[in-house]
Amino acid sequence: MEDDRVFNPRSTVKRSGMVYGPLTLVLLFLVAMLVMSLFFRVDKIEVINASDYSDREIIDASGIETGVNLFFVDRFSAASMIFADLPYMDTVSITREMPDKIIIQAEGSAPAAWIRWDDEFWFIDRKGRMLGDTTELKTAGYPEIRNLEPITAMVGVEMVVEGINEGRLAYASELITALQGEKLIGKVSWIDVKDPENPAVYYDNRFTVYFGPNEDVAFKTALLRSAAEQMSSDDSGTLRYTGGSNWSFSPD
Repeated sequence: MEDDRVFNPRSTVKRSGMVYGPLTLVLLFLVAMLVMSLFFRVDKIEVINASDYSDREIIDASGIETGVNLFFVDRFSAASMIFADLPYMDTVSITREMPDKIIIQAEGSAPAAWIRWDDEFWFIDRKGRMLGDTTELKTAGYPEIRNLEPITAMVGVEMVVEGINEGRLAYASELITALQGEKLIGKVSWIDVKDPENPAVYYDNRFTVYFGPNEDVAFKTALLRSAAEQMSSDDSGTLRYTGGSNWSFSPD
């Protein structure tokens, strides 16, 4: 009996491609992984440092070690570890540089104000991050943030607030940043955010300043400098922002 099957060489080639194609991709992947593991190992860790911590402290906190595979370094985890161990850190950026270098850019956070919390004095930075407890003596030269009530606080982490305190914290951060930008923060004794729609700032030991709603805070702060400079050295009282470029003054 004759065999009626027809031999088609093209169909054979196609089936072979279907079998060996995936295997080839797997082999190429394994070879690539082997090359990466053998040749791309961390040999240098460079720190671009703008903080009060030493390069060694930053490297140790990151957990990154020489000899590990460059591509297997978990940059997010390393940055998180730096923030956890070094509370006075503001920003951290970790990048890879072929073929063997890790670069850590670190910028430190500095105390900008302080609050009373749980019968203790706590420094905070301009973003509301808690920088640890301190003594009343060391708070001199920093403004007190009044009527800001966190739920919990952890060193190196932004304070946890809820309800009306969310608005209070947001405005306090805006004011601190604006006052620092105008180099006026050293003239402020306290910032009272009890009313988050119209906080009060005690400025230059002479003026209680009401800023109005949380908008154009940097602009208002620049105007405050100008308004205060136009006052006599004997003037004291209350300054209120009234819109546009205007402040009203009520003497004591």
